This record gives sequence, structure tokens and C-alpha cells, in this order.
Amino acid sequence: MEIENHKIARLITKQLSYDKEGKFRYKEIEKGFDDFLSKTYQKMHFDFVILPGGFLSFGAYPEELLHINSAQILEQEHIDTFFDMAIQISDQFFNDLFGKSLDKIKAVTDFITYGIDTFHPENKLHIEMVGIFDVKENMYRMTGKFYPLESQKHSLIKVLDLKTHFYQLNKQKVVVFGSHDLNAYNPRGQAKALPGSYKKLISGKFRNMCKQFKPDVVLQHPHTTDAPHIWSLGWKTLAKELPSVKNFASGICYYKEPKPRGSLEEVLEKTKKGDVVDFILM
Repeated sequence: MEIENHKIARLITKQLSYDKEGKFRYKEIEKGFDDFLSKTYQKMHFDFVILPGGFLSFGAYPEELLHINSAQILEQEHIDTFFDMAIQISDQFFNDLFGKSLDKIKAVTDFITYGIDTFHPENKLHIEMVGIFDVKENMYRMTGKFYPLESQKHSLIKVLDLKTHFYQLNKQKVVVFGSHDLNAYNPRGQAKALPGSYKKLISGKFRNMCKQFKPDVVLQHPHTTDAPHIWSLGWKTLAKELPSVKNFASGICYYKEPKPRGSLEEVLEKTKKGDVVDFILM
């Protein structure tokens, strides 16, 4: 049987990875991956499998950093500590998840991208990272959100090294976004940003880097997306500014209480371009 080759498989969740008591939905996720492999093994191959932002979370905040109450100090001096812990958590999860199915996932995809967060237990400090799991080499690359919501201005531990968003993978130029990093391309948000402000400066710097890089693929990792137009302005501006991008996708957790505002079909249609195949994970 001839294998179908595709760029991106998007594994969609319709609930958060953690229940209201904070328990990880491991059994449901395991079943979802088993179903995905049963549909794709020896039938399809994807360069990238994308999951939503916040798909994983640390069980515990790094103990050696609990006494530091400044996001600025943490992002300037301790990002590697967060990255190292994220890699340990990720490696344990994927090794447990795939186990005997490791050969199957290697046959189905080359890279899995996903969000992984951690929160300080006593204050609002938090970091929203994105992992790139190289399935064949069993190695990880890490980046994280640099463009905060207004409400996160003082609490988000930003990943300031923008080079960590740019990769050459499978002879393709790939840019990886945290959730609201796409808003660096949102014209409404940029119109509100004050001249000389962090958001104005970081957006200009990042967009210039993207223009020079000329990416082929862009992967975004929002935590939840329940309406079709949440990311549309950012994607439209990016597509116009970066004509080299032939394929993009937002990882989708289609969830909102008490219910989503738009249909899942509309959400999926408005958050992808090119060769993207959608699967329901759970």
C-alpha cells in the first residue's frame, strides 16, 4: 500500500488536558493516540503533528526558583532551568505514552509540537513553553511565548531569545509560536501598542526576523480556540507579509465554558492553510 505523505496532522481536543481537580486525562489521551495510530500507521506520514498550547504542565514548579518573585529576573537568568525541566517532563510523558508503539509513531511522523506550562504555586508567575519532539532522534527543542496578554504583562515569564522560534526541520524552514505570539501580526493590537513599548519593539524585531528567514511552515500553539475569527487577523497579516509560508496551523483545544461560541468546523477552517489533516484526539 502506498503511503500518503502530508505536512501537518492536527490532533484536536474538545476538552482541557487536565480535569477540574487538576488531574491529567492520561487514559483519554492514550486512547486518542491509539486511535490516531490505527488510522495512520502504514497509511499516512506527516512531517509534523501539532497539539494545543498547555497540553502538558509541570507537576511542580522548579523548587530552586520559588523564592524569585520577578518575571524579569527569571526570564533573563533562569530560562534554561524551565527548559530542562520541561524536557524531563516531556520525555517521561512521551516514553510512557508510546511505549511499545514507538516504532509506529516513528513511521507516522517526524516531529510532534505541543505546549507545556508551569505556574508558581503562590503568585501569578508562569511560563508558557512549546516543545518540538524529534521522534526519530528522541530529542527535544524548546521555545516559549514572548508576546503577553495585557493581563500577563507582569506575570508571564517571557522567552526573550527569539532565535528559539526558528528551525530547519526536514529541509524546511519552520517558525513555532506560543499562543498569543501570533498577535505580533495582529494590526489591531499593534495599533494600540505605544511607540517604544515592549510589544511594539518585540513585534517589529520578530517580524523582521521572519522576513529574513522566509519560513515554509508556521505552527501556533494556543491554549483554547472556540470561535473561528480569534486568530484570523494575525494569520491574514502573516500570510500577506510572508508569502513563502505555504502551510500553517493552530493547535486546537476547542473548549469554553459554558459552551464554544462557534462551530468546530468553522474553527478548523479558519486556523489552517495548505496540507493540514485534522483528527480528534479526545
